[in-house]
Amino acid sequence: MKNPKISSDFDRAYRAPITVWGDTRIPREVSALARSGAPHGVLELGCGTGRLSRYVAQQGVRVTGVDFSSVAIAKARERVANDDQRPEFTVADVTDLDQFAGPFDAIFDVGCFHCLDAGQQTRYVSEVFRLLAPDGRLLIWALDTSPSGLPLTPETVSRTFGPRFDLRDARTSRRRIAKSHWYWLQRPSGSLA
Repeated sequence: MKNPKISSDFDRAYRAPITVWGDTRIPREVSALARSGAPHGVLELGCGTGRLSRYVAQQGVRVTGVDFSSVAIAKARERVANDDQRPEFTVADVTDLDQFAGPFDAIFDVGCFHCLDAGQQTRYVSEVFRLLAPDGRLLIWALDTSPSGLPLTPETVSRTFGPRFDLRDARTSRRRIAKSHWYWLQRPSGSLA
């Protein structure tokens, strides 16, 4: 299967027994985000089958996971059906999150942002800005070269998210044996952009 681009492509991929992005480890960056500052409300963008949202909820954090694949969301809901601490899962497009009011203390995205084209990235930034509380943190893991061919570097991420966010840190990663980065951004308090 070529790189999925629309929800029906992702639905097809999530119907398969194994997806290429279905690793089983909890990234230490997500673990640190769940523990740091004891966030009360966290949003995961592109949550897939909900493994990371489930982990964050098990740390006692209220978490909402969104994905535009209804198949992924159905699997996520099934995954947590018997858990005491359950995330809320919703089918939604990360570039149009009108059904959410926020604010969220933290937002994370492990592999969604790099799937977006330039116009979608601009709408994504607007939605994240609207939903994230002042001083809120945004954690993104992204491939250095997106499936659409857009290069993603600390410089391009800083430009894409500025002036609404401060890029606090960018670290190279070999997650999934791919050249990639973890990005930590923050919405400054008093930011009205």
